[in-house]
Amino acid sequence: MKNILLSIIIPSYNRHNTLAKLLNLLSDSITSNQLTKRIEVIIIDDASSPAITRPNFPIQLRITRNTKNSGAPYSREQGFQLSTGKFIHFHDSDDSITSDWLTKIVHALKNKPHTDLLLTGRIDRTDKGDTQTYKRYFHKNCHSPQKISRRLLYWNCIGPIGGVIFSRQILEKIPFKRFASSQDWQMYLNALEHSQTLNSQPDIKFTFNKTGKDRISHNPRKKILGFLQYAQLTENRSPFKRKIRLFYLYRCRNHIFKQGGGILKFYKAHRVRIFMTYLMVSVYSFLPMK
Repeated sequence: MKNILLSIIIPSYNRHNTLAKLLNLLSDSITSNQLTKRIEVIIIDDASSPAITRPNFPIQLRITRNTKNSGAPYSREQGFQLSTGKFIHFHDSDDSITSDWLTKIVHALKNKPHTDLLLTGRIDRTDKGDTQTYKRYFHKNCHSPQKISRRLLYWNCIGPIGGVIFSRQILEKIPFKRFASSQDWQMYLNALEHSQTLNSQPDIKFTFNKTGKDRISHNPRKKILGFLQYAQLTENRSPFKRKIRLFYLYRCRNHIFKQGGGILKFYKAHRVRIFMTYLMVSVYSFLPMK
């Protein structure tokens, strides 16, 4: 147990087919690279129907089931508490990996064993095809956690959690907040407060599936609430204080128009003020640090 290098934690709710494909890819990578004693996989069944059953798998695999559907943040925390690895990776069960993903991850972690947070590139999968990308700001500034933390107050310059590997010692210092959305973003901000060594590996890629209709990004109410919860988290760290909420209202304006109701009325009544705040904060967020 003490030799586990990487714990891969996969929360899943009613995604049996995509989970099975992901596990097959992991199984092939683990066996072909003789990593059976260095990797563990933990599946958190978030009250799926039917329940997730144990597949044939070459290494230690643990499945635990939530008594009720509790969401990704809760499931990730449960998985972390069960894990033993020096490094932790959370992977959404409808995303995937490339054939060399695990090999390159292990190589990168062995080369920089004191890494606090590692960020990879990704392949965005949409109905129109695949596009390769990586977070250029993080790659350019990974020598400075302070710069990245400042940018994270306003923009997610790290991306989806499937591209992130955390050190265990960093996760032990931060809370798993249960936001309606943007919970990954919140984790990054808290993790960067305790991080010293960042590692950018854009040549390593996971597959980020944007086609899933059950993603939070397709739920306007959750998206708006998550942005406002993030604004509340960051307002005391930003010179704009409570005005930062207007900045985030503009950021999620498309969701506001889809949602309608009282928040849309507020947006229309204050749209000039909201837009001017957005411009002001945007300019400030891109100014170089002194």
